Amino acid sequence: MKKQIFKQAVALSLAVGVLAPSASALSWKDGALANYRFTYAGDNGGIESVEVSDTNDTFKGEIALGQTITTQTGTIVWRDSYTNTTTFTVTTKPGYELVGLSGANVEENDFSAIGENTYSFSFTDKGAEAWCYGKDVSFDLLTDKTDYTVNFYVDDELVKNTTSTVNDPLALPEEPAKEGYTFDGWYVDGQKLTDTTLTEDLIALADENNTIEVEGRYTVNEYPVTILYYNNNNNGVNGGSLNAQTDNIMVPYGTEINEAWLEENHRLSGYKMIGGDHDVTVGVNGAAIELVKKEENIESDHAYFTYESKDDGIVSVTYAIEDKREGVNVDVNETIRMSYSDTFVWQEKTITFTVQVAEGKALVLNCSDGSNYVTDNGDGTYTFSFTRGGYSGGADEVSFDLTTINK
Repeated sequence: MKKQIFKQAVALSLAVGVLAPSASALSWKDGALANYRFTYAGDNGGIESVEVSDTNDTFKGEIALGQTITTQTGTIVWRDSYTNTTTFTVTTKPGYELVGLSGANVEENDFSAIGENTYSFSFTDKGAEAWCYGKDVSFDLLTDKTDYTVNFYVDDELVKNTTSTVNDPLALPEEPAKEGYTFDGWYVDGQKLTDTTLTEDLIALADENNTIEVEGRYTVNEYPVTILYYNNNNNGVNGGSLNAQTDNIMVPYGTEINEAWLEENHRLSGYKMIGGDHDVTVGVNGAAIELVKKEENIESDHAYFTYESKDDGIVSVTYAIEDKREGVNVDVNETIRMSYSDTFVWQEKTITFTVQVAEGKALVLNCSDGSNYVTDNGDGTYTFSFTRGGYSGGADEVSFDLTTINK
C-alpha cells in the first residue's frame, strides 16, 4: 500500500513538472521564496510617478522616492515562478523627459520611451540557486526639461519665435500696433495668455513637435461718422440747404459705407449719396457722408436740373446762371433749382453746364427732355444749356446723364 501511494506521488510530481501552472500567485508548490529588493534611491526632480509590477504578481503599486520594495521568485526550476521580471513605469511631469538611468546593479540608461512622458525599464530574476541572478538593485533617475518653440503670429504673419521650458520665463513680443485697433492680447487655442511663464497648461497645447502657436488678437475701434442730409444740393444756393436731420453714429474702423450699408442701417430714407453710390471707408478720423434728395414740393416758376450719373471719363461739372452765379460745382445726384418768370420775354434765364472730360474723350449727353446737344470748346471741356421763362417753354424737371467715348 505504501509503495502504491509513493508511485502516485511521483506521478503527480511529474505531472506538475510538465503542466506547471501560471505563477499568478506563489504558493508552497513554488518552493522556498527568494526575495529581490529594489530601491528608488534618487532623482533630480521632474518625476510624476514610478509604478512597479512583476510577472509573479508579488508587488503592484507605486514606489516612492527613497522607498525599497520586494518582489519574489519561486525556487522550483520547472515552474514559471522560477523566473520573475519586475517592470518600472516612469511618468515624468509635463515638460520633462527621462534622460538617464543609473545605480547599483543597473545597466546605465537601459530604458525605453513607451508613450508621451512615459518610460519603462525592467529587471529579470531567477530562483536563488542561480547565482548570476538575485542582486539587489538601487536606481537613480535623471530628467531634463523639454525645449518648446513658441511662435507668435499677427494676422498670420510670424513676428517672433522663442524657446523656453516649463515654468521658465516666456519672452513675449512688444504689443504690436495696428491702426484702428486695440491690442487685446496673445491667445493659444482660444485661451488668453495671462502671465509670462511657460506653464504646464500652456505646454499641454503644444503639437507633436513641441511647438506652440500663439496668435495676437485685436479689438476693432469705433470712430464717429457724421451723416448730413441735404435738399437739392450742398452748395447753399439754387435750392440747396442742409436738412435739420443730422446723424452722428459710432462705426467700426474699416467699415465700407455705401448706399446699401446706409439702407441696411436705416440711414438712407430716400436720399442718395452725393457723387453717386460709392464706398467711404471709416478711418481713425471717422468719416462724413453727404446725402441729398430733390425737394418734394416743386415750386412754380422754377426749373429743376438733376445730374443723375456719369462714367469714369468725366472729370468735373460746373454750372452758371445768368444771375452771375458762375463756376459752381455740381455732382451726381444733386439738383440745381433755377427761378424764372413767364411774364416777359426779357425774364428768361439760361443755365449752362460746363463739363471737363479726360484726355482723349468726347462727351455724350443724354437728357430726359431729349435736348442732347453739346458744344465742344476745344480745350477738353463741353457745354450745354437750358433756357426757361418768357416764351421759351421747356420742361420744369430735367435729369441728365453724362458719358464719354473715345475721340
